[in-house]
Amino acid sequence: MPSKRVRTVESKVVRGVLEGINYDDPVVRYRGSKVLRITRIVADKEVDIPLSLAIDIFYAFYLPMPILENPARIPNDKRYDYMVIDSLLRTSSIHNIRSKTVVDGLMSSIAASIFLSELQKIQQEMGPGRRHGGKTGYDDRSVKREVDRIASSIARDLDNVKKLRSLIEGDQPGTISVVAYEEYGLELIRLARNLEVRRILDLLTGIKPWAISIERRKQRFKHGEITGYEIGRDIERIVPSTLALPDELFYLRLLEGRLLLYQKVLTQGRGSLYVLLDKSGSMDGLKMTWAKAVALSLYMRAVKERRNFYFRFFDSIPYPLAKVDKKPKASQVLKLIDYIARVRGSGGTDITRALITACSDVREGNVGDVNDIILITDGVDRVAEQIIRHNLKRANAKLITVMILGNNRSLEEVSTRYFTVAKLTQKNILQIVEAD
Repeated sequence: MPSKRVRTVESKVVRGVLEGINYDDPVVRYRGSKVLRITRIVADKEVDIPLSLAIDIFYAFYLPMPILENPARIPNDKRYDYMVIDSLLRTSSIHNIRSKTVVDGLMSSIAASIFLSELQKIQQEMGPGRRHGGKTGYDDRSVKREVDRIASSIARDLDNVKKLRSLIEGDQPGTISVVAYEEYGLELIRLARNLEVRRILDLLTGIKPWAISIERRKQRFKHGEITGYEIGRDIERIVPSTLALPDELFYLRLLEGRLLLYQKVLTQGRGSLYVLLDKSGSMDGLKMTWAKAVALSLYMRAVKERRNFYFRFFDSIPYPLAKVDKKPKASQVLKLIDYIARVRGSGGTDITRALITACSDVREGNVGDVNDIILITDGVDRVAEQIIRHNLKRANAKLITVMILGNNRSLEEVSTRYFTVAKLTQKNILQIVEAD
């Protein structure tokens, strides 16, 4: 019986230009392959980039101290790679970039993918002689100039990606897994490069989720947490040492209401946060961008307080409702940010209809238990006070109005809180978000 021929397939040998990297390690190859995959999508075309260069670029961002191989040991077909990595590690932007990428797989993958997509674009613009692996058409100066240009643009993109991660996670970094983030790495890059998102993030610079100061509402409760001591006669809250008193003294203090007791309180839970944002024509421009920044700041507050967050645009009609759970999912938050960034100001205004819709959502159970409906508008509309009051009462919700560069007496009458914004500043955003 003839013997079967066994085929052995040898994997292609991969060699890079960094010391200490095992290019045959499956994890190393996986990281390089992931970078190439994201690069192809960012570039929106096939890319002529070897796996070894993708690995080297990733680890140039990821490792605390990447070290290049001895130039004497670098083969001719890796000279260009060596120049790219060497130029990258010497560029003036590298410390800023690596402050966000070192030992962070997601940020390193994003940085490497952006870098390679831009590098590929430059090579294609320069023609076939400049493609990777070519022996002509490049020199140290030109490579350094190109890498400097790419690195400076990456620094801005990574800064925005970092801000987006902070926005998504709220005050609990790590609550969304890295695996979940990696699934949406491309979406993070796209949003970080979106002009409207950049404008919103600029307005939010300095407003950190964990720095938002919100006083927690508390109520007295005998089975709550201990916050101090007081005098009284509630036996259930008695301090144990009081029981050691002589009987006569104990009962005397009981009759006089002078027993030493624990002071106990219970933190009040809050319902969902529901934001209505006016997208009418009069809101277009800076007012709309500022209002979007307020909406996302309120999302940060909702995450901090463990509240569901609901958001709806409106003009003459209400638009689809967006939701983010109290334990946010990356997909939900990225969808919300994309939705908020895409919408532009246009159309008329019907504030009454928007508020009735929000109250109906609450009453009909389309949203969780809502305590606060926050309306962001410039108030260019007449509203029906009685109808709004009636619907708010039925929904058991209070209205908080943020009036942008305008005034509306009727809205002021029906609002529990009414903020008049005269200047579109970051300070005013923080005042609104921290108001109780």
